[in-house]
Amino acid sequence: MVRSMRVVLDVNVWISGLLWGGVPAKALRLARNQKITIFASEALLLELEATLRRDKFQPRLQERGYTFEHLMSVVKEFSNFCPTTSVDAPQLRDSKDNKILAAAVAADAEAVVTGDLDLLVLIEFNGIPILTPQDFLSRYFSAFP
Repeated sequence: MVRSMRVVLDVNVWISGLLWGGVPAKALRLARNQKITIFASEALLLELEATLRRDKFQPRLQERGYTFEHLMSVVKEFSNFCPTTSVDAPQLRDSKDNKILAAAVAADAEAVVTGDLDLLVLIEFNGIPILTPQDFLSRYFSAFP
């Protein structure tokens, strides 16, 4: 059996993919088709929960007919858990992004997918490429519809 690629999705990719679709949603379809395995730490899931509960996302949830609970169950269904750890990343412009890099290291990820410029400027961390959703798809899954 071919092993699927190990990936950490940033919260912004989950939000975009779940609520708006587009390129970030293709990453979720890759997981559904077992082309990638998404990893998330408890810290990342807590950030996603807090973000989805923000008032600014409530109209979009209602528009799509989703509940917060439904979206979190989808996320948990598509995620494999990795330990919550910390990494030393003095080059980070925003220390809150440490949890994403830590999850990637803990999961032995092969890519981090994010729209966060504070992470993207790093290009890679501990040999793990940090890519936009579009760059991730272009680099690894250009033939995937």
